[in-house]
Amino acid sequence: MRYILIFIISFLSFNTSFSQDLFDLISNNEKTIYPEYFFKGTKIINSQSVEIPDEGVLQFMIQHRFGTLNSGFYNLFGLDNSQVRIGFDYGLNKWISLGVGRSSSLKAIDSNLKFRLIRQSSGNTSFPMTVVFNTSVVLKQFLFSEVNNTNFIFSDNLSFANQILIARKFNRKFTFQLSPSLLHYNLLPVNQTFHDQFSIGYGGRYKLNNRLSINFESFYQLNSDNKINQLSFGLDIETGGHVFQLHATNSPYMIDRAFIHETYDSWFEGDIYFGFNISRVFTLQEK
Repeated sequence: MRYILIFIISFLSFNTSFSQDLFDLISNNEKTIYPEYFFKGTKIINSQSVEIPDEGVLQFMIQHRFGTLNSGFYNLFGLDNSQVRIGFDYGLNKWISLGVGRSSSLKAIDSNLKFRLIRQSSGNTSFPMTVVFNTSVVLKQFLFSEVNNTNFIFSDNLSFANQILIARKFNRKFTFQLSPSLLHYNLLPVNQTFHDQFSIGYGGRYKLNNRLSINFESFYQLNSDNKINQLSFGLDIETGGHVFQLHATNSPYMIDRAFIHETYDSWFEGDIYFGFNISRVFTLQEK
């Protein structure tokens, strides 16, 4: 009987110790989960999303905007008029990407840098949102003949934008993003009186199925003379190799400084531009 009691006590002690060790092991091995695909691409519609290309991946994007729908049948409801932006974005690592593009509207060259500050996560480490810093510079092109003009100043052709992109993926279907933005003009455009202009962008994505999602975005002006806010709606279609983004917007522009603060057309007057983005990624560096 004494040996039986000793065995039972020893077994219980071992089992308690083993259970505690097993619990600790499970707790320590709990993984941190990072939601993916907040948006299908690096653009919600016109504006930057929190997405950046993977390390060693080059994204090629063509953005196209036609004329307004209210231009009538003679212009085939805007299809006779078009503007285009061609851009490249490259993922330096999982935190940083660089981009460059050229837009026929305003004849401007733009470049940007995205830096992912923190990612939404759950599990062992938890954080409620993904935060990305985006900074961009736009150079309005000029003719060499203009350089000889005594009034020519190179820096007058530059403008800058800085944004904090804050996004949360609430579930598998819905993502919402806020984009507080500061834009600086070295030389004020027509109808503007502030060199520094502030706005708050907001946008989102609702996933319909594995291939389709609907997007929206807008920017609310805080101190601009222009009180018309850019408003856009879109449909994303993923084909596996490409992402097609079809959309309707009241801005013909595809660079930050223009579509945020230089949108003068109104949805209520039929000034609606149909457009699309097409993006394709190429893996240049194997992990």
